[in-house]
Amino acid sequence: MKLFYLILLLPISFFSQSLAELKTFDYRMADSIALHFPKKKYKTVSAVAEILTQDLTTEHEKFRAIFRWITDNIEYNKSAQNVADADKVVRKNKAVCQGFSNLLKEMCNVVSIPCEMISGYTKTEVADINRKLKKTDHAWNCVKLYGKWYLVDVTWATSKFNVVNHKFQKEFDEYYYLTPPEKFILDHFPAPPSKQQANQILKEGTYKGNLKYYFQFLDKPVKRKVFGAWPVYYADFFHMQINSIQPNKGSFSWKQEKPLHIELQSDKPIKDAAVLINADKFVTPVDLKDSGGGKYTFDYTFLLKGKVDITVYANGLCIAEYLLKIK
Repeated sequence: MKLFYLILLLPISFFSQSLAELKTFDYRMADSIALHFPKKKYKTVSAVAEILTQDLTTEHEKFRAIFRWITDNIEYNKSAQNVADADKVVRKNKAVCQGFSNLLKEMCNVVSIPCEMISGYTKTEVADINRKLKKTDHAWNCVKLYGKWYLVDVTWATSKFNVVNHKFQKEFDEYYYLTPPEKFILDHFPAPPSKQQANQILKEGTYKGNLKYYFQFLDKPVKRKVFGAWPVYYADFFHMQINSIQPNKGSFSWKQEKPLHIELQSDKPIKDAAVLINADKFVTPVDLKDSGGGKYTFDYTFLLKGKVDITVYANGLCIAEYLLKIK
């Protein structure tokens, strides 16, 4: 059945605008189409993608409708680890990251939007600090809109990772839609392109850097050891628009009698801060100082020696985690 919607006509100049403008575009029409799309059993990717996007005229809105349909209709479920084929994901309505990424890629292919699946490594807990990156543990995508590649993670946009019970909870997260690459690299490290992907990149002849860093889409690529050494950055670090936290090394030794100095740079006001030590039941409030210009600092002195897991909170939200050896 054909669906009819009011079409928004955009000026040609839009197509040369920036990531920020694509990110903040008013997607209400595309979202409405996706979220009100008929709920029924579908057998193939094309059965959804073609009708879902038929009344949208721009690449970014078509992609947005596909992205939001997936986040609204597909459940993250570990029982679906073997459900990777895109048509099967549509029929089962559940998947893990590979199934999500395959589905996004295939739905984009139906409407002629270039999209690639990226395999790689993530940091979701303190044990990931300085972990050797051997076997990939996650999959996400890049999409080409108006001749430029953008990063997305439809799995993490579908469900929010609960740092307390280590489970995914159904909740749309806008952050992982067209995420700036300099932010994306803080918790996603891509593996090198596959042989097929590498051949295509070389064929295009526009990339002059080291191919193993291609999917970072950064002017100055980040190396594995640097990624591994960073603290664990949690989703609310990004939601709060925190630009940096110091120290930016996730694991190090510290003297017990010397206060640890934490510094935050944030675009949003931070009213209070606290720390959680070794997963205690209660957080410990700290004396947060506002130094102006979005800079906030506090000091914390450790009571015990030994290995200490310290989680930093800002405005009541968990933002980062470190592993220290207190001497």
